[in-house]
Parts: sequence; structure tokens; C-alpha cells
Amino acid sequence: MRFYMARQPILNRKKHVVAYELLFRNSRENSFPQGVADKVATAKLLINSYLNMELDELTEGKPALVNFPAHFLSEHLLYMLPYKNIVVEVLETVNPTDENLNIIKELFNIGYYLALDDFVYSPQWERFFPFFKLIKIDIVSTPLNSISHLIPMFRKYNLKLLAEKVETLEEFKLAESLGFDYFQGYFFCKPEIMEGNDIGATQYSIMSIYNEVIKKEFSFNRLERYFSQDLDLTYKLLKFVNSSQFKHAKEFTSIKQTMVFLGENKLRKFVSLIILAELNPNKPAVLIHNTMIRARLCEELVSLMGYPSLMESAFLTGLLSTLDTILDKSMEKALEQLPLDQQIKCALLKDEGYLAHCLQLALAYMEGDWVSVDYFTDTYQIDPDRLISRCDRVYSWLSQYQRSIQ
Repeated sequence: MRFYMARQPILNRKKHVVAYELLFRNSRENSFPQGVADKVATAKLLINSYLNMELDELTEGKPALVNFPAHFLSEHLLYMLPYKNIVVEVLETVNPTDENLNIIKELFNIGYYLALDDFVYSPQWERFFPFFKLIKIDIVSTPLNSISHLIPMFRKYNLKLLAEKVETLEEFKLAESLGFDYFQGYFFCKPEIMEGNDIGATQYSIMSIYNEVIKKEFSFNRLERYFSQDLDLTYKLLKFVNSSQFKHAKEFTSIKQTMVFLGENKLRKFVSLIILAELNPNKPAVLIHNTMIRARLCEELVSLMGYPSLMESAFLTGLLSTLDTILDKSMEKALEQLPLDQQIKCALLKDEGYLAHCLQLALAYMEGDWVSVDYFTDTYQIDPDRLISRCDRVYSWLSQYQRSIQ
């Protein structure tokens, strides 16, 4: 499977390339694709530049400028990356709140090189200036003559200035005369498409791993089994652990060793990044969360129905119950390549059997369809208090996981 990105050079006043901005692409068409959320674009860009290719090769050993939307700051996914070879471009969509100020301070203290992207001045940003080293000005939306009076203030904070979207010699000369340090735009070079091969992870493997790490105390052995069944995810995990962010005295001899070395917190964040980048970007995250809740509820409810031996099959039934929506295929088409037990196929394709009833009960509970809930509790003589207790436990797992990656 091919993947794509672009790089555009950053030049200094001598017109020497000093860095590259990395830009998300999903084809050879050299433009940002419509309908892709900022956070998804950043996740895919990071996966490709860090885990599918060598960043130093992409940037010829020079720093890489990467856009980081609010999601990556608030969820602290940024902390998963090495800080010595990237410039973190804080997008214009990030607001100058107290919460974001605390995050910026923390990143600054760790050692990240921070830049304000497409910056438009407002007094609220001044308290942030001591923690940034670079300000990027889009000279199309913010003409140079409208910010010349601000340059002395920027200099007071030792901020470097980068003029982007420079398209003519006149614009370059004007920005240079105003004291800009760096320049980027079509006048120098259009973004250059970079492409490579990605093995491609299966969505079933990703969802299985996600379901495991959602648990308060997940099983490294089970995670190892899931990773070992997917070459792409194993490759990305090993590349990630081998990045310059992590120091290890000896080589790893197993997948489990690498996961134990990372620890639960970093492993959860790594999986979050993979989830964001690899699953269908047009599908909302709530669909994935609801799928995991379905799977967990089915696992719990089938036991209450009196069939504890079917717990693993019930979990798999719930896990696969949204596969048609995620893959934009019919359920029959989505399942045809999967080696599934006949009971699971009957539940998902024909709506028949105990597993189908289990899924129907889970959906009824999630949707507040209490008439159907009462029907199943009466049919299978389920104690309502035990039902509520088990379901509450499932929802608490999701909450614990979401807190663990913040």
C-alpha cells in the first residue's frame, strides 16, 4: 500500500535550506485533501514520517516543521515523539487559554522547539511569547505592511520570524527588509511529493488491540498475540521503540519485551495514535468507542444469560457488529475473508442464535430501549440489578481509558 506526504523547504536570508515543513497528502495530487480532519492528517503524517520512513532521510538531517492541532496538545499525544528534530507548529485553531498555556510551558520545559503557525496578533498571546522561538506569518492573509509595527515587540522576546506563502521576489525583498529570518513559499519551491510503501494494518487487529488497552489492567500476553498477528503494527511498534526518544541498553527479543519497556501509559498513547491514523478517517471516533462498548457488553451479558462458555464469541460478535459501517461494505462482504465460527456468522448475518440475542440486548441497553431490555431479562431470567452492575462496569472501562491518555 502506497502512502504520500510532501515537504517544502524553509530558507534563511542567504537562501540556504535550513528546515522542511512536512505536509499531509493522500495521493500524488499535491494539495491537502478535502474532508480530512486536522488531527487525522497529523496522526497519519507522524506515522508515515516516523514509523514508515526515516525522518532524517525525509529532511536530509534538518529539522522538520509539523502542524499540531489542539487535539494533540490536549490529549498529550505530542509527548510520544522525539523533541530534538521537530518544530511543533501550534495551529491558529488553538486558543490562548490558561489550559493551553500550561501545556505550552510544559512542552517548553521538556525541550520542544515551539512555533506559532499562521499567527494573527492579539494581546492574549503575549504571555505565550516567552515559550515560543518562532512565529510564522501567512503574508497572504496577513500582509507584511499590516504587521511591521509588531516586529519590535517580537524581537523583545527573541522570536524568529518566518514569512510563508512568499510567491514573488518583491515579497521576499520586503520581508527581508522588515527583518524576517526565514522564508517559505512558491517563489523558492513548491511542496515536493514524497511516497513510500506501507504494509497496512487490518482494522480488526487495531480494534482488538484498542479493546485490550481500554482495560484498567490489560494483558501484555494478549496484546503480544494481537500484535504478532499483524506485521504492520508490529513493525510500527518496533520502529517507535527504536526511535531516539527511548534509550535502551539491550536489544529486544520479543514483542512483549518492547511493550513492557514502554509501560502501560506510553503504550496506550501509542495505540491512540495508531487508532487515529489507521481507522477510516471519515468515521467518527464515537463509532469506534461504541463498538468497543458493544463488544464488552456482549461479553458480560452472555454470561448473565447463562452461557459463560460463549463469552469470547460474544465479544467478537459485538466487536464485528459495526464492521460494515466502518469499512463501507455489506456485512456479508466484510466477513467473507474472516475465519469465524458459524454461531458468530449466524448472529451477524441472519440475526439468529444466543449471540444475536446477546447483541440485541446490548444495543437495547445502549439505546435505552427498556421494553426490549425487559423482554430479554424475562426470557433469560436475568437479575436487573446484576445487569445494571455489569453494564456500569463496562462504561467505567471506557472512562478509565480516556482518562489514562490525557
